[in-house]
Amino acid sequence: MALAFDFLNSIIEVPAPTTSISVQTLINEIRDEEDELEPSMAYSKIADAYGKQDLGGGTLVGITLVLLDNWKVRFEARPGPDTVACIVTGGNLVAVSGNPIAASAFTSVTIAQSSSPTIAASASDTSLLYLVESLLGSNRNVGSYIYWDPTSGADTNDGTTPSKAVLTFAQAQTIAAAGTGDTIFCMATDPSGVTTVTEKLAITKNNLRIRGSGYNFQLIPDVSGSTTVLVSADNVEVYGLYISTAAGGADNGITVTGNNAFIKNAWIKSASGNGIDLSGSTRTKIDTCAIEEATGNGISIGTSTSLSKISTCIITGCVDGVDLSGSGINDTIFENNLIYNNTGYGVDIGTGVLRTGIRLNHTFSGNSLGSTHDLGTSTFIETQAGGASATEIADAVWDEIISGHVTADSAGRTLKDAKTKATLASLR
Repeated sequence: MALAFDFLNSIIEVPAPTTSISVQTLINEIRDEEDELEPSMAYSKIADAYGKQDLGGGTLVGITLVLLDNWKVRFEARPGPDTVACIVTGGNLVAVSGNPIAASAFTSVTIAQSSSPTIAASASDTSLLYLVESLLGSNRNVGSYIYWDPTSGADTNDGTTPSKAVLTFAQAQTIAAAGTGDTIFCMATDPSGVTTVTEKLAITKNNLRIRGSGYNFQLIPDVSGSTTVLVSADNVEVYGLYISTAAGGADNGITVTGNNAFIKNAWIKSASGNGIDLSGSTRTKIDTCAIEEATGNGISIGTSTSLSKISTCIITGCVDGVDLSGSGINDTIFENNLIYNNTGYGVDIGTGVLRTGIRLNHTFSGNSLGSTHDLGTSTFIETQAGGASATEIADAVWDEIISGHVTADSAGRTLKDAKTKATLASLR
């Protein structure tokens, strides 16, 4: 079999339709390729190999192949839609850079590692990282891990381990592969305890996950004129970031225009525009976020936005807590939010907005214009979620029976008096 060596991207590709390759075959092909290289070339050494020492009785130490620098093995992508199972057999395959396997479309690769001790192990426990991802309550990650350290990283690094972290988000996203579910870890390493980043995040690669560490990793741009975090790709997750905006502008903390976004455990403070702005997006989920003191609305849901879900959020000190305004807005669900002390409404539903549901233990308090304002169509608001209270219902009944019908001998007064007498009689 003839393997393809991509020196630009440090990839050894196993051609389709092959689904299995042995470590010995990899070693043979690598050594043949190395023999063809000039000694002065930067890629004159691709891998090291160990093993086959005689332990006696016909038993040999298993082979261990260690890929150097950033080299990885990749099985050629398949057309789909079915995923093809591929395997590396006959020894240990490891890489100095971490995971020795590069992802490709519609392939699933297993390494049948030898029981012999591995001489060179990954600096990162990838299995543990996969386990952590599976416990986050969101989509499980199956891609690579990229480390971003804005304090002491370097963009000449490959980002594969904390010690090789990159300096900028732009470089981290460049390393990430679109559509593979790669994760960028935001490292808070500033000695002060709070790492402040002035770089804005324009997330353009599908299926990318951004993992922050909470309050001690803060995005606070120093130049106004655009949103701090722009999510224009699909299936993006933003998790655990403190976000603000530059002074003097009218900028959103987070703007989402892509589909299937998931914003969780974010703290958006003092945005000069809206805290979170959704526009033209479908199936955005905002969960367990705090949005405070935005100059605009806490969450603004705009034109052509559908199937959004906002749950377990705290929204305070904004204009409207949540504002739904524009055409093509439908099927927005609110659950278990605390919305208080906003200068407008808690939730303001504009004309033409379809099928908004406000349910499950909402708390509204101190919103200057009221808890909810509904001009939409087919809106559902539970009593506990901001509908009429028991006192409001009693006042309305009193007004309907007595206060609104005081003209003596009028048809309305006579009818209401009759209904009142009948009701009282039924209670005896």
